[in-house]
Amino acid sequence: MNKQISIFFTLFVGLFVMLFTSCENDVDVNADYKEITVVYGLLNQAQDRQYIKITKAFQTEGDVLVAAKDPANSIYNPKDLEVSLDEYNGESFVRTIYLDSVLITNKDTGVFYSPNEIVYATPVGVSLDEDHEYELSIKNKSTGNIITSKTALVHDFTISRPLSLQKYASFNGNYNQRVEWMPPKNGVMNQLTIRYFYTDVPALGPNVAHHVDMVFPVKRADKNSNKALVIEFPGYTFYQNLKAKIPLPEPGMKRYSDSVYYMFNVADDDFTIYLDINGPSNSVVQERPAYSNIANGIGLFASRYNKTRYFVGLSVKSLEELYNGQYTSELGFVDRP
Repeated sequence: MNKQISIFFTLFVGLFVMLFTSCENDVDVNADYKEITVVYGLLNQAQDRQYIKITKAFQTEGDVLVAAKDPANSIYNPKDLEVSLDEYNGESFVRTIYLDSVLITNKDTGVFYSPNEIVYATPVGVSLDEDHEYELSIKNKSTGNIITSKTALVHDFTISRPLSLQKYASFNGNYNQRVEWMPPKNGVMNQLTIRYFYTDVPALGPNVAHHVDMVFPVKRADKNSNKALVIEFPGYTFYQNLKAKIPLPEPGMKRYSDSVYYMFNVADDDFTIYLDINGPSNSVVQERPAYSNIANGIGLFASRYNKTRYFVGLSVKSLEELYNGQYTSELGFVDRP
């Protein structure tokens, strides 16, 4: 849940900047206040619950950054909102799922208020169907405003390589490693991250678990493509990544190699457009168009999907390379006793 909330917060900050750094000729900060509901939700049927962040844009004559620290300026009273997801199978209505307010107490510090915030979540045990579409409805019972948006889900998909029966991850420095998967229906932006786990065993003190990520460039596919996506990389780059990200061990420290995850993350079309618009710019022109798919509000309601191939550890040959190879021999990795 914390990862999902973190994503919402990051997106909200981006939208906040767009709202309050507009040209003075375009925005009169002293005009009569108009309710603007800000919505962020990313449906993912792989999760136990779905979370929607709902706040409101505010107006102030003082320092915007100071006002942003006051939750009263941005948070709705949950009693004023009725939040629901209407589920459709084609044109046929299936059911309405009502969301409840949830208090988050560990929100990271930043531009906005913390550590508490309110989000809206589906009930525990309510699952989503990847073949159905979902329409978000937010009704403000005090003002009568109704905010809506609709999205399909990113489907599950097949990972061809690495093989599903493979127990150990192998990174042979002399050969290219191949990763292959079928792009899911409704998925556009695909990204692979290889996460490697290890444990530090200091001479004194408790063991400490760590992980390092090897993040690959985004692969794009048509929404309903049947052409496999492929990534090939030299095996030695895995060890180069470890050398770059793992510090040399302290005196007397031992390191144990642990598990390896191949993590696939996929975004739908709307989420991809939003990320494209709000990602790093290579242009000297910094002003960008705002993107929103929320009716009678602003923000994003979209879908994503994540899938992970788990390995219990490195293969025997890969461990030998880790212990004695040119890139990682000084990192202090040894066999577990």
